[in-house]
Amino acid sequence: MKILALIGGSGSGKSTILNGLREHFGARAAVLSLDNYYRPKSELPVDENGETNFDLPEVINDADLVWDIDQLRAGKPIQLETYTYNRDVMQSEQITIAPAEWLVVEGLFAMAYPAMEERIDLLGYIDAPAEIRLQRRIARDGAERGYTEDEVRYQWQNHVRPADFAHIEPWKDRANVVVDNTHHWQEGLQALIAQMEEA
Repeated sequence: MKILALIGGSGSGKSTILNGLREHFGARAAVLSLDNYYRPKSELPVDENGETNFDLPEVINDADLVWDIDQLRAGKPIQLETYTYNRDVMQSEQITIAPAEWLVVEGLFAMAYPAMEERIDLLGYIDAPAEIRLQRRIARDGAERGYTEDEVRYQWQNHVRPADFAHIEPWKDRANVVVDNTHHWQEGLQALIAQMEEA
């Protein structure tokens, strides 16, 4: 099993690229999303105004993530609780993920832990300008999660952008493939697929 880490800032379009990979590889690729490894909200850090900060590496249970990756690398399927967050409600369901030729580990902080850096074979970085990403996040979090624009902008300024600078953007120069997702992402997707097929 080979491992692709797929990272990029909030609103960069990781889901779009992930869907393209799924379409190409089908059952040859399994996917682990860091969204399913968030610690309980009661354990998450809060900022000086008492607002929960979801944009720090410690919000992810990286020990469970690495354990599951190693189980898959050993040829064993895993059971996983998938979570859907919105402002007031969290829904979950249990799924089984089977080992495959490729494992795609997707999420903001997929490269924030030394154990991940030791395990990956390829790094894909999804790139888009900050203002475009902010507008995408305002639209998404308003429609899907019930946040107001002011709330999204607060998170963006105080949580999201500091995380970009500290934990995500430094990996851009080390990525095997940088996918420009400003407008035309298909070219970058094809470059990423080509690297995976050659690995």
